[in-house]
Amino acid sequence: MMELTILGGAGEQSRSSYLLRQEEQYVLLDCGMDIAEESGNCSDKLTHIMSRLQAVFLSHAHEDHSIGLPLLERYGYTGEVWTTRATIRQLPVCLKALEEHQYAVADRQSASLPAGEETISSIRFRYLEDTAPRGEWTWLQPNLEICWGRAGHLPGSIWIAIHWQGKTILYTGDYSAESRLLEADRPLHHSRILSRAYPAPGQIRDLDLAIVDAAYGVDTDRQGNKLSQLNRYMKETLKQGGAILLPVPVYGRGQELMIWASEQYGEIPILVESDLLDALELFAADPHWLRADGMARIERLLHHPRLHRMYDDDSREELFLRYPRSIVFTDDGMMQSVKAQQHYTRMAAGSANRVIFTGDLAYGSFGRALLMDMERRGCQIHHVRYKVHQGLPDVRQMLLDLKSPRTLLVHATRPRTDGLALRLQQEGFQQVHALQPEDQLYF
Repeated sequence: MMELTILGGAGEQSRSSYLLRQEEQYVLLDCGMDIAEESGNCSDKLTHIMSRLQAVFLSHAHEDHSIGLPLLERYGYTGEVWTTRATIRQLPVCLKALEEHQYAVADRQSASLPAGEETISSIRFRYLEDTAPRGEWTWLQPNLEICWGRAGHLPGSIWIAIHWQGKTILYTGDYSAESRLLEADRPLHHSRILSRAYPAPGQIRDLDLAIVDAAYGVDTDRQGNKLSQLNRYMKETLKQGGAILLPVPVYGRGQELMIWASEQYGEIPILVESDLLDALELFAADPHWLRADGMARIERLLHHPRLHRMYDDDSREELFLRYPRSIVFTDDGMMQSVKAQQHYTRMAAGSANRVIFTGDLAYGSFGRALLMDMERRGCQIHHVRYKVHQGLPDVRQMLLDLKSPRTLLVHATRPRTDGLALRLQQEGFQQVHALQPEDQLYF
């Protein structure tokens, strides 16, 4: 019997990390938390685990999946971390952004967790695309076979299926089939391959466990509905002569929304933080992660006549004064940074302006406080979630595609996964689990 320990990510929206154990051998799926503190394990126990850790897989670069990587070396892991080249290119920026936005782990055991490129310089990364063609099963070790595919969340983001110690497990990472820019490969049970026409599917055998991104719970909206709502708010603002601020992460939905906005509002100035445009150029460096028209759309934005790059405080102030009717992108989805909050201060000076959040807002974040505090605002505040994860129809289809395996719903709060699990069970799906950190699942 295999044991799964949830180090983070189930019953919460962040800190994704899942430890598989069979007898005294281990495999780690993502490392998005400080396992030294949050799991309650002592350093001796962690050293024991690290010495028996056969492999680590990293699904993508976002800090809630990667921030614990420095601890692998600290506690003696000398093996390999399997991921993609695009993920490694993004990783230093994502880890550095964590520190700058004040999400970094507080001082623990008299040592703070470092951030940035220096944290990964000594880790032995291996690139899956150099070893295993996507959608094909390949042996990495004598007892470890893997299959992977594009997850549609970021360039380089992947889902991973492993066959290890006689068990087959799928981990979706952060998955979305609804990106308008990025391609996704659907993981399919091998019996479904001939009857469906998805691009380059991964042929998955009978699963013992599927760890499935269910971040949006029972939400049934499709991407088109989200964009229609966003479009309505933006048109109202521009009609009133106002500006729109869209806070977004450095990598991810921001690049998609920048392209979409430039195509929808070709005559409106678009003011973008330099880091977001640098990240967009990295998207262009990896065209095999993009949809067929992705490169052309990126090039059109980069050469857009109304696109303006913001480098520093002076350029931000000058551009905002020059273009009071504009669309502004800042690189902090929850507005924790000083830079993002300065953007809000400028927006709050005009009642016609709007701030529109497009991702989840953590408790305690500036963005969530702003959304909830009507008296503090000064300008209009809205929340329209752009889909970069899965909701009810997405999870339902994935389980059908995989022939309804035992499933752990992750990347959402416990009430959200409880509600989704109940809904799926009412529809006839069996063995659907909603758990939380430190829980264990045996299969």
